[in-house]
Amino acid sequence: MSARIIICCGSGGVGKTTTSAALALSNAINGLRVVVLTIDPAKRLADSLGIEVLGGAPQEIPMADISGSCDAVMLDVEETFEGLIHKFSTSPESAKRILENRYFQFASTRLGGVHEYMAAEKVRELATCGAYDLVVVDTPPSRNALDFLRAPDRVAGLMDGAVMRWMAMPATRSGWRALELGSEAVAKVLGLLVGKETIGEIAQFFDLFRDLWDGFHQRSIEVQTLLASSRTTFLLVSSPAPSARREALYFLDKLSEMKLPFGGFLINRAEAEVVWKPNLQEQLAGIVPTDLASSIVALPSIQNQLAHQHQRSIDALLAAGPSRAKHWVIPDLGRPVNTLDDLVQLGASIPQIEELH
Repeated sequence: MSARIIICCGSGGVGKTTTSAALALSNAINGLRVVVLTIDPAKRLADSLGIEVLGGAPQEIPMADISGSCDAVMLDVEETFEGLIHKFSTSPESAKRILENRYFQFASTRLGGVHEYMAAEKVRELATCGAYDLVVVDTPPSRNALDFLRAPDRVAGLMDGAVMRWMAMPATRSGWRALELGSEAVAKVLGLLVGKETIGEIAQFFDLFRDLWDGFHQRSIEVQTLLASSRTTFLLVSSPAPSARREALYFLDKLSEMKLPFGGFLINRAEAEVVWKPNLQEQLAGIVPTDLASSIVALPSIQNQLAHQHQRSIDALLAAGPSRAKHWVIPDLGRPVNTLDDLVQLGASIPQIEELH
């Protein structure tokens, strides 16, 4: 059976990375084998976890007094793509020819959609390897995260499409079979633009790729099924800021359109009310200047006003979302979250996996 998956989505600047890390650590402390994966190329997860270098291989987060375990992974697109090539190739020699092909080397790093598809594949790999109970995924800002969610469906459609099958027709002695069936003028223009050698490499890539066709197509369907299954939960990370609320609701509409399982809102950086200390002015008298004492006495009132504004924003988000949607409010610590201890403190306000179902 695959691991449970929690995918944290939301707009930029709401603290998705720290929230994802805190969520992973909290569940690990409570006994689960957890891995947190970031597919956001901004590389903030390593800083949050106190790791100097984070790569494509799982790296254990050293923690004392923990009954589970927590690993961290950053998506390595080339490594993941190469792993699929080896898996689906008919022989080591065939895999070697593809990996050495210059067009593959370009496609594996720069072709549109490859990053998002490999991210989805990495989620599947971690969820099905048997080493984890829970996979927590830190995504890019929500508009980019939608590309990640759509990638498996797009690849499945592409692999099943007539155009790609036409492009992958076997090459003949004179070059690319697909071009031979097209216009001779087109072939000449392409030859002038990119060179005959490049056309030959592209032809070789598609010719070799025919052997991988069924494997990639089937894997895309498996990833689609996994993301839409009951073992996957999408959490929308937001904040009391109106712009974050609008982005969360936009993304929620997209999840509904794609029939993906929504687990609730994580509302980050919410200001909490403070208890007013009586006679504070008198207590400060003679200790600090009068003007400074007045400013200090006014601080609780200012903070409570902000807390009330945040609560109204939270109420507006919940009112606009699904009825009885689950939500968790994460307090603003009042300082940057830079250490494991900070993440553990945040984790006290974050749900355990059992709370999401």
